[in-house]
Amino acid sequence: MKRIYLLVCIGALLLGMASCEKDPNFGPTIFIDPVADSTSFTRDFDDWLSAHFTDPYNVEFRYRLDDNATDPNYNVVPVRMGMADTIAHVALYLWYDVYDSVAPVDFLKENGPRIIQLIGSAMINASQGTEKLGQAEGGIKITLMKINLMETNNIEQLNEYIFKTMHHEFSHILHQKKTYPKEFEILSSANYNPDGWQYTSEKEAWEMGFASAYGSSQAREDFVEIIANYIVKTDADLERMFSVGAQGGKNGDKIIQQKIEICRTWLREKWNLDLDALRAEVQKRQQNMDWDMIMSLGFLNK
Repeated sequence: MKRIYLLVCIGALLLGMASCEKDPNFGPTIFIDPVADSTSFTRDFDDWLSAHFTDPYNVEFRYRLDDNATDPNYNVVPVRMGMADTIAHVALYLWYDVYDSVAPVDFLKENGPRIIQLIGSAMINASQGTEKLGQAEGGIKITLMKINLMETNNIEQLNEYIFKTMHHEFSHILHQKKTYPKEFEILSSANYNPDGWQYTSEKEAWEMGFASAYGSSQAREDFVEIIANYIVKTDADLERMFSVGAQGGKNGDKIIQQKIEICRTWLREKWNLDLDALRAEVQKRQQNMDWDMIMSLGFLNK
């Protein structure tokens, strides 16, 4: 019995060595098998994802649920195929094409996430009463959740649960590579509340100088929430935030505007990225978006 076990171990070792010998011969992509399964009914969609995400941006747009790629402490459900199809087309139009139009050449290919994963449901923490809508992992992966509940022609909902999350998580990736100025943290250092932010109302957050309640949890979340909200909110939304922030005698509006200016300068100096040009392009596309056209682009049944 010991002899059989030893032979199995030696065989496994030899196979491992053979595999290692092939490792230096990487292909042009970081993914193991970029060729779509020719027998799959999603073949056309997979080919389209490869051509529009993997090839130009070196990113895998992952819509199939992989249990090993999700947090085992949460129950999640797969994204519906039709929703994955639609969200991919909208994401290309309202996120990737936007950065391509205003950012330096190959900005997303060099700095963007390597994986975008879609989850059909949210991740709920019942003990804290919080709901996770997205996360960034090590500057490599962005996970977007609650996709099955999206109304694909509702830009406010898409911004709240998808695009604001994408800008939020991508900003995390950027500041993990080049840290944001310490002066940003000083502006609200006395008001961060990592354990009780979920009990802060939107009005209270604005009055304290935060773009959202979640932004009041800690400095790094504050920083990316400022960027994400500034990009996706309309002029009317921003005016309302500043107006409410000016109430209560805490100069919340001025603090938010100071934070926006710090973010604007940081993006320009560290990343050669114009925050206002980025926002203007997003706003223009949102206002002129042909939803019927976007919906008609999908390959799968909605």
